[in-house]
Amino acid sequence: MAEISNLLERLSIIFEKSELKYVIVGGVAVIHYGHIRNTQDIYIIIEDDKSKFNLFLDLLEENDFDVMRDQFNMAYKENTNVSIFDNKSFLRLDIKFAKSNIEKMTLDSACCENVFGKKIYIASLNNILIGKIIYMGDISSISNSKLLGFQDVIDFLTIFHANKDRIDLDLLKKEVKRLGMQDRLDKLLQIKLN
Repeated sequence: MAEISNLLERLSIIFEKSELKYVIVGGVAVIHYGHIRNTQDIYIIIEDDKSKFNLFLDLLEENDFDVMRDQFNMAYKENTNVSIFDNKSFLRLDIKFAKSNIEKMTLDSACCENVFGKKIYIASLNNILIGKIIYMGDISSISNSKLLGFQDVIDFLTIFHANKDRIDLDLLKKEVKRLGMQDRLDKLLQIKLN
């Protein structure tokens, strides 16, 4: 956890200096909301503002990240993720550009929270749950017992049950329904964790 804390400290400085909006999602957010698990990447959504990218990349290089600018630019052009490795740890950054409505919504609703002792912008609890529902794909034909072998399902269920009192269930249901994924949520809520 010390490696994650160190990396987050450097990132908070980099994002502040570059004035680039960002939000941490993925494994670090899952851990923050109560599901302890391993992660080797820090998944970040950044704002789609090319005017800030050169300074951002310069700051990453100055802070011990292995930046391949051609891969960064290609990922931007093709709207895919880019990995940037940390030279001080086993961790890497997986960066996604906020281009879709859901990515922009996640970025715009980021919460500044204390994560591993560092103040960073992290996805809201509801956005993490919605993201898990989206990325787990169609689960309708998979038995509940087999679903318990999927990381996104375990993440969702653990976070959901650990934070029941903090979840805006009406908002979660409304957003999931708007996305056409109500069947996924219904199935997930029927699964019991042992």
